[in-house]
Amino acid sequence: MTRTVILIITFCYFNSQANELPKRKNDSTVDSVEISVEYLKYFLERQNDWKPRNSELLKSLRGLVHFVEDEKIDTILYKLKTYRESHDGDFFYRLPTRVADSLDVEGYVPYADVREQLNQLERSIQSTIVKEQIAVPEELFVDMDKKVKLIAAGEKEVLLIDSLVTLPDSLKGFDALPDSVVRTPDDFRRLQRLDSAKNAFLETARLQYNSNLLQAYVDSVSEAYQNQYVQDYIRRAKFNFQDSIKTQNYRVLERYNNRVMESVNDSIAHMIDVLTNYAEKDSVEVWVKNSEGDSTRVWLRNDASRYSRMFLKNEQKDSLGIRIQNTAKNSMQIFIDDAVTLKRFTSQRTKDYDFDQFEPENNLRQIDKRYQITTPWILGGDGTVGFTQTAVNKYWKKGVGSLSTLMILKGYANYSYRKVKWENSVEFRNGWMKPSEDKIQKNDDKFEFISRFGLSAFKKWYYSAEYDFQTQIFNGYKYPDRDNKVSAFMSPSKTLIKLGLDYKPNNNFSLFLSPFTSKTVSVRDTAEVNPTAYGIEQGKKRYWEPGLNADIFFKKDLTPDISYQMKYKMFINYKAPFSNFDVDWENNVVMRLNDFMNMRMQLHFIFDDNVLFNVGEDSAGNAIMEPRWQVKEFITIGFAYKLNKRILRREKVN
Repeated sequence: MTRTVILIITFCYFNSQANELPKRKNDSTVDSVEISVEYLKYFLERQNDWKPRNSELLKSLRGLVHFVEDEKIDTILYKLKTYRESHDGDFFYRLPTRVADSLDVEGYVPYADVREQLNQLERSIQSTIVKEQIAVPEELFVDMDKKVKLIAAGEKEVLLIDSLVTLPDSLKGFDALPDSVVRTPDDFRRLQRLDSAKNAFLETARLQYNSNLLQAYVDSVSEAYQNQYVQDYIRRAKFNFQDSIKTQNYRVLERYNNRVMESVNDSIAHMIDVLTNYAEKDSVEVWVKNSEGDSTRVWLRNDASRYSRMFLKNEQKDSLGIRIQNTAKNSMQIFIDDAVTLKRFTSQRTKDYDFDQFEPENNLRQIDKRYQITTPWILGGDGTVGFTQTAVNKYWKKGVGSLSTLMILKGYANYSYRKVKWENSVEFRNGWMKPSEDKIQKNDDKFEFISRFGLSAFKKWYYSAEYDFQTQIFNGYKYPDRDNKVSAFMSPSKTLIKLGLDYKPNNNFSLFLSPFTSKTVSVRDTAEVNPTAYGIEQGKKRYWEPGLNADIFFKKDLTPDISYQMKYKMFINYKAPFSNFDVDWENNVVMRLNDFMNMRMQLHFIFDDNVLFNVGEDSAGNAIMEPRWQVKEFITIGFAYKLNKRILRREKVN
């Protein structure tokens, strides 16, 4: 009996498991691809007892389903391109009210501050407003007799009954005297006078009581109205204040959110560019076969042009050489090559010939050269990125930990052809350091662009003209002061335009003498950078000087891995030739450690008569400002990379 029950339970379990599997439809009208996708998705997306053998199989099956369900990649790329052209990089948006870090946004007023300001506003209104000066509408006092329970003229006795008034002793008890006491007319008249006095007293008390009731009613109505008026005024002031804060917070969040959305959309645009480039570089493998079974592989890509060669053959075994060129991801071109072989003709009788006895004609002995290869352009550059890190922890010699970095990028594009030389160079140098107990500080910042054009004059001399522009990129401070800038982008900047002769015997030495030189120093941001510190008069943004300029360039390889380079510039002002001159002397030693690392040492001297330094005070306490030699030295080891490319050009020989 027990065995029978177990068999029944087992059969029911497996039958229920089988019923959970998706049913495959046999209807021929149903799309077989759709059925296959749904069948596979049952095993891929649902949490059930069916597990893939390994993760690679799961990834492959999901990729297959996505390939079928999603649009083709070319369609997706086209739609993305169309969208970006019409929406200008606007991909995602977020409502300002959905900013999660609103409390960290500058200018946003949090609820706790709003509540405190509302309490202060209420206290301020209550302390400044005078309720007694609030006019109460007269319609509130209409028909007061009906609203207040007054004592009528014939109800004066209520005052005595309710103990609202007390009679004087002289008016008490006379109305309770027996008639036997009233014996004479004088007694009767005396009683009448007492009764009249009592009535007058009660009437006066009634009128006073009614007047007090009316006044109390007026006071209570006035106080209630004035209190309500103050509460309404406070409520309106609070509402207006909250509304203004709400509007202000919304605008603050809107500006912040717009900046964040712009940054996010820029990042998304960059990521889309990366993925688009990756998708466009995807290649398609195509095999081309001829009738003999020979095959060649052709890779179709969008960003590369490659050739593949093969021969087409017919039944007579004739062969025709073709070149298959990749033009795009979905297209190719086929060119007929010069290689043609015909096998259908029978072989002919041949005659041996002794070529050793053959003497060619004189005009066949020399082949004229029709073209020559020239390299007018040489492009190149080098870059170095160095890091230095120091950590100090309970070190008995003391010290301060720091982290510093220095990046040097140089590039050049030189043209030399026949009598023309055109040299272009750009240098960007930037360094930062972070002491362990201080903020980040800048320790180097330079941007320089030089373009020199020359025409051959005689021997190694060239008539030359040069444009030299120098500035810095980031703000500079006199640390630890971080509030007052001493320099900024284009503040200052130096521009020199030179005309003269350039002596260039080789690529390692150059002497450029320019008697006609224009020097301009300018400060773009005079609001935050003091222009007088760079020799510019107060109230102006630039100054100009004519003068004589001399440039010397020297380079020498001390060993195969060590090179020395020197650049010396001197400018003499024609306005004060014996007292006003500038010197910029830069010495560099580069030691190659391996293919990707080097050590760079620099010693830089600068002297500028227009840049003054505080060297002390005179007897009157005024600062003494004088020019001084400026010295900078650094040694760095870092990653290096060098480029050098020649641009070839074919030229026809006359």
